[in-house]
Amino acid sequence: MILENTMGRLQQLGAGWGSWRYLSGATAKEKTWLLGVIQNRAGYGAWIAHLARGLGDKDFLLAFESEHDPWAKSKLVGEKIRELRLSFRKLTDDQRAELAGQAESELRVGLAQLIKDKTTLKSLIDCVDPPTAPVPAQ
Repeated sequence: MILENTMGRLQQLGAGWGSWRYLSGATAKEKTWLLGVIQNRAGYGAWIAHLARGLGDKDFLLAFESEHDPWAKSKLVGEKIRELRLSFRKLTDDQRAELAGQAESELRVGLAQLIKDKTTLKSLIDCVDPPTAPVPAQ
């Protein structure tokens, strides 16, 4: 059960989701830290897009899924992140800017979908549980 939840979360990792978690986590922190996060948002977006793409690799996911020992899984993930860190350093500024743009567009699409889902849910709740009319005074 726990392993299934872990795999599900690992497969659902995306640049937009990572950017959202990063920004929403920063708002709960100190104001100066939040300002620093906002100023380097593109850098983080590029990294999380690269990380999500690397961890979403089918060969890696198959190796992760086939491993049953939690310590071996941890080692596998650590090695993959190390490999991704090294490959990220080799990227050019243009490649990083492209990754940052992808992360930003995923974030915008995700937020638009969230707003749409919230509106749909609110309308469904209004249909099922309509507001009660005031009771006339007798």
